Amino acid sequence: MEKTKLIHEVRAVKSQKELRNIIKAQRISEQVLIDTLKILKVGVMEIEVEKFIKKSFVKYGAPILSFPPIVSFGKNTANIHHSPSKTKLKIGDTIMFDFGCTVNHYCSDMTRTYFLGEPNNKQRKTYLAVLEAQERAFKKINNGERRAKLIDRSAREFLNKKFGANRFSHGLGHGVGTVIHEWPNFKPKIEDIIPVGCVMTVEPGLYFKNFGGVRIEDMILITKNGYKNLTNAPKNIEEVIL
Repeated sequence: MEKTKLIHEVRAVKSQKELRNIIKAQRISEQVLIDTLKILKVGVMEIEVEKFIKKSFVKYGAPILSFPPIVSFGKNTANIHHSPSKTKLKIGDTIMFDFGCTVNHYCSDMTRTYFLGEPNNKQRKTYLAVLEAQERAFKKINNGERRAKLIDRSAREFLNKKFGANRFSHGLGHGVGTVIHEWPNFKPKIEDIIPVGCVMTVEPGLYFKNFGGVRIEDMILITKNGYKNLTNAPKNIEEVIL
């Protein structure tokens, strides 16, 4: 066990070269996201968008993805691991994308949530709460906190207070490297201490059955004095209304 732990800890801290690969993979993903937003229109199916995403990664020279892309519309956004279906996009829908690619075996990971047309009150409130939860976690990291469960708690307690327990049904984030989920993890009951130099996702979410969900996921580098956000895709509410 100790030996495995040591390997995990060594692997978690990224060299400059490893970091360059992760950032390059992320920049390609951001370009794919920009292209994908342009094809969204009423009536397009989730599976058509997924196909477009895969083709775009091939076009940009990154055909090996970190994991199968998640594309979900409307109520499907409440399903954390939704597989793209023949569901068609309609006005008023929440739209969720979660995808990444690999560059020289190193993964990227990002989630963005959008609204086709003006979001209703619940959609808006949910989105802003998730964004605020992410900010709270970032603030905790910036203040030098490295205990994973306390970072997770900063986001989770805020969301639980606002929406009741169990709406945020997964960990706040995970390490990223040559595999998409690697040590360490942001989880409520975990004893992980986050080392400087590792790349983590911060991805709070809220999910409501038969309504939809919101998840916002950025990849960050843990630094000596805080963190550096490696994700450039816009996420202010004005920027996610299509």
